[in-house]
Amino acid sequence: MRILVITDLYPIENSGEPLVIKEFAKAWQEEGHIVDVIRPNFLLNTKIRHKKIFKNGVYFEDNIKIMNVNCITPFFFDVKKKLPKDFAIGNYNLIISHMPSGALFAMKLLGKCAGIPYVISVHNSDITVLTKPLYKKFFAPALKKAYKRADAVAARSSVLAEKIKELSPYAQNKTFVAASGINKDIIDSMEIFEHKAKYKNEPYVITTVAKLIKRKNVDVILKALAMSNLKDYVFKIIGDGDEAENLKNLAKELDIDDKVIFTGNIPHNEVLVNLTNSDLFILVSEGETFGMAYLEAAARANIVVASKNDGIDGLIKNGENGFTCDADADTLSILIDRIYSMPRDEVRRMLLKRRCELLESDDKALSKKYLDTALKIIGV
Repeated sequence: MRILVITDLYPIENSGEPLVIKEFAKAWQEEGHIVDVIRPNFLLNTKIRHKKIFKNGVYFEDNIKIMNVNCITPFFFDVKKKLPKDFAIGNYNLIISHMPSGALFAMKLLGKCAGIPYVISVHNSDITVLTKPLYKKFFAPALKKAYKRADAVAARSSVLAEKIKELSPYAQNKTFVAASGINKDIIDSMEIFEHKAKYKNEPYVITTVAKLIKRKNVDVILKALAMSNLKDYVFKIIGDGDEAENLKNLAKELDIDDKVIFTGNIPHNEVLVNLTNSDLFILVSEGETFGMAYLEAAARANIVVASKNDGIDGLIKNGENGFTCDADADTLSILIDRIYSMPRDEVRRMLLKRRCELLESDDKALSKKYLDTALKIIGV
């Protein structure tokens, strides 16, 4: 099968985008499919996000063809003129789009090609476009047409699946969850899990990994720690962003700056080492599509606290294999104290349950499930 993936979230030369969609594409390729990618790139968005701009043209990574298309306006033009001359939409058996820009580009390409199966994937940005006044006026009508045209809807989490069913009548009977898995090589050994289940670090180590922007709610974690009963602990904040200085100042105001370490951005392998040396991972961000950081933290034997009714909620089941919590400092501080005081046999049960789940739903298995489920709904 020839598959065309259309998304601005596909990375070129480690350009900063998440690797999830790239991992999907590589897994499908390993199954024997031919996968090409169109990467529609709004130049204004790219500059606002401080990301690298690549020239229009064709790139190859992992034997996958990536057609980078730069554009100033949101596709009020003949998109085919930006693509290679030999490009033909009819050469593909399946079109999969991720993100609103990917959906809009896909619709421009598909036109009246009713016979080509199309899967639209739901991210949190889709919900934003469909609900926020500014986006509703300019882009929501076109996005709604994409949901109507789509043969299947791949929601990136169970929370997003429910939201899109509420917002679009066309999603009711063709929506499924396309969750991400994790590379098994990242999962720590049973020996490490058993050791961390038996012993707490002294001081107790709490970690978050996030871009330091407002919606990540790292300030809520700082406030919760200041309110908690914990005395001997270290809070590592891995990442950087516009809120970094504000968060450093907040830590001083709360008089916990001696317990907070800002690492800035560090290489991925160092992130994993830090997570192995951590007891508890907390991220109560808003507007999270999925959140690979949660999976990586769990894979490194951390008790995980995730956002309630957002992102990975559904895979993290409160009190069973981790915890979910609102972005509220009072509530979070109580939860932190509860986790710190948990009996070690309960910590062990929770950590090993999550490890087993990760092993059973690795990235390759879930990539295959994504494609198989889409094709089943489509009837291919």
